[in-house]
Amino acid sequence: MAENALSTFQRAEDLLRGGKYIEALQSYMQCVRAVPEFWRARFRIADTLLNVKAHHGALEIYKALAWHAIKAGFPLQGLVALKMAAAMDPSLADVIEVMAELYSKDSDRVIGVDRIRRRVAKHTDPVAPWPGQSGQELVAIAVKEAADTETMGSYPQKLPAIPLFSFLDEDAFVSVLEGLQLKRFVAGQKIIEEGRPGDSFFILAEGNVEVTRDVKGRPIPLARLHDGAVFGEMALISQAPRTATVTAMEDCDLLELSRESLVHQADKLASVTQALKIFTHDRFLANLTATSPIFKPFPRTIRTEIIKRFKDFPAEAGEEIIAEGEAGEGLFLILKGAIEVSKLDGRKKVSLAQLKEGDVFGEIALIADSPTTATCTAITEAELLFLPKRDFNSLMARHPELKNELSKLTADRIKKTKEMLAPEESEDYVLIEDDDLIML
Repeated sequence: MAENALSTFQRAEDLLRGGKYIEALQSYMQCVRAVPEFWRARFRIADTLLNVKAHHGALEIYKALAWHAIKAGFPLQGLVALKMAAAMDPSLADVIEVMAELYSKDSDRVIGVDRIRRRVAKHTDPVAPWPGQSGQELVAIAVKEAADTETMGSYPQKLPAIPLFSFLDEDAFVSVLEGLQLKRFVAGQKIIEEGRPGDSFFILAEGNVEVTRDVKGRPIPLARLHDGAVFGEMALISQAPRTATVTAMEDCDLLELSRESLVHQADKLASVTQALKIFTHDRFLANLTATSPIFKPFPRTIRTEIIKRFKDFPAEAGEEIIAEGEAGEGLFLILKGAIEVSKLDGRKKVSLAQLKEGDVFGEIALIADSPTTATCTAITEAELLFLPKRDFNSLMARHPELKNELSKLTADRIKKTKEMLAPEESEDYVLIEDDDLIML
């Protein structure tokens, strides 16, 4: 059976990693000839040329691929190629300016801030045997064919947004992208590690990664992320430790933006501050609805319907949001910040829990239709979502599954409170933490 382009590409990857650069180059060229739109194969030809010291040819291919990907609606791949080219030729600022015109918030061609559409190609076309060229002849052919993007497809009228960057105006777009770093990881390499301080966030331009969390010394898989995924965004607002480990499952190209770089730009450009606020708010909402246990029973459309009922509720550090013994006003979800839950035991204040991003509170009084059972105070400045009692009751009537999930949470918290206040009555109780929001 004839070998297809995908299997030939995998063989070329093995050859490249093994230092057999001429054989790898021949195999990548077979892929490009079989499937002209095979962007990754073209890109790897440039990578291979770097290894055989054909820097000028590699630069020509990176530049051609950058221009093509940017105009074709694959801005992340375009940025990767651009960063590789700029490392050899720093005079490529005009390409970033074109990107700003096409992808910033001032552009009329961006279709809206949404997840970058993934390039889907099966690459199952059979490849023809290589005719035999090698050495300098092979290098010249590779540069000419890999840099020729005429056969790679047409350019669309509308373009997908880039996470965070498409919230920026043109000046801020150019300034922030100049601080963007290309990071390349091989299969099996850790990108971020649980417990380490977070000082940057990542956009996955190419490849796929696995997110895991340590549970009793064992890595538990949480998610697989693919092209266009964003992770590590908590580092944009906090240097708190990472809550999970992210590992490359195959060779990956990522675009990294450090918190320091972004804060520096925010000090100079008001557009960056506003873009960051919108981006983190939307990301928190997306992560919360995807991972919070109260949304688990619902498909995405219902989650969106439910979350639209909530209203923004900012809180200052030290602000008392719920007072023990008062009537329950509604349900709260934490987007950002930390909330202390406390209760009076006689005259003594007992701290029961510290809630964080993704946690819900205020549900006990609503479920039981009783006065609030604890006081909830903002430890830090916080961004909350609030659902008034009337809207809560309406949602419960329409979606009894939501009430079931909140009832489970209520029962668990009441049991924990009894454990805290009267431990001698609950010696066999095992404390189980609530599910955390997956924010790295």
